[in-house]
Amino acid sequence: MIRPATHSDITRIEEINPFSGNRAVEIDEARLTVIDSAGSVAGFVVESRNGLLGRPYIEYLAVGKEYRRRGLALALLKAIEAKHSGKRLFISTESSNSAMLRLLERSAYIQSGSISNANVSGADELYFFKQLT
Repeated sequence: MIRPATHSDITRIEEINPFSGNRAVEIDEARLTVIDSAGSVAGFVVESRNGLLGRPYIEYLAVGKEYRRRGLALALLKAIEAKHSGKRLFISTESSNSAMLRLLERSAYIQSGSISNANVSGADELYFFKQLT
């Protein structure tokens, strides 16, 4: 089940959260959506407050290790796409994130640019978009 996150989800969200920042603020701002599996948060997606150049932008997408390879990231991605029909949706990932790169390719996202030397890991940040119908 895909639903808006609540503060009661925060402990589980933090267990699977690989990103910096405060997810509680995103819950307060209704920008964090979770996917629930058997009563437990299995993954989440966060939409950017201001988007990217005024267009919707997915800031974070994560699925717990024990829930990967089950289509949950795709389901979260599709849920956000459904909210923004008719718009161009943006997302980014590190060049070393092969699982995310495969998901974006299978989901018909088009690479639109990159930023070098932005990540602590040294990986380029790759930007993608999809024109939603």
